[in-house]
Amino acid sequence: MRDSDAGALTKYFGKVAGEDEYKYRGIECRQRSSPSYIDDAQKALIRAIDEYRDPEAICEELRSWVDRLEREAVDPSELVITNRVSKKREDYTQSTQSVAALERAADLGLARAPGQSVSYVVVDDAKHSRERVMLVVEEPTEYDTEFYRELMVRAAASVLSPLDWREKRIEQFLADHDEMSLNSFL
Repeated sequence: MRDSDAGALTKYFGKVAGEDEYKYRGIECRQRSSPSYIDDAQKALIRAIDEYRDPEAICEELRSWVDRLEREAVDPSELVITNRVSKKREDYTQSTQSVAALERAADLGLARAPGQSVSYVVVDDAKHSRERVMLVVEEPTEYDTEFYRELMVRAAASVLSPLDWREKRIEQFLADHDEMSLNSFL
């Protein structure tokens, strides 16, 4: 809006008037680098917010996606992150996941030039070496559940922020739910 101090909306989602179609802008499900599992989960959360308009109901939907992730019941192929390389491997100064993927690619003789993409699964984000990721061509069989859980909560926060639920509150809901679930077994 031209007469607003808020600036332009760069992140939003909504339903097309009179249709069952949604529009997404700037949120995770529109970003090329988002894994398909996060994309699908975020779209499910948007459908849930449309249906229930209740943050706790949306978090219950989120819980089912997180549970599947934490049980390691998600195929790693659904967790692939694809990033476009912007410079040569040796020109990067930070030890990012993309740099780790570029290093692995170089080790396998699959060097990537600026403008090309690298696809990988995060297997241990606590490491700061090429061991933190595995390339898709290496056919990873595992993944870092905590890393992908954080991505999931961030995607949920993009959906729930209009209802004044941020990452911390979502995490609290999930923690309370975990505690209630554990207590039911005692």
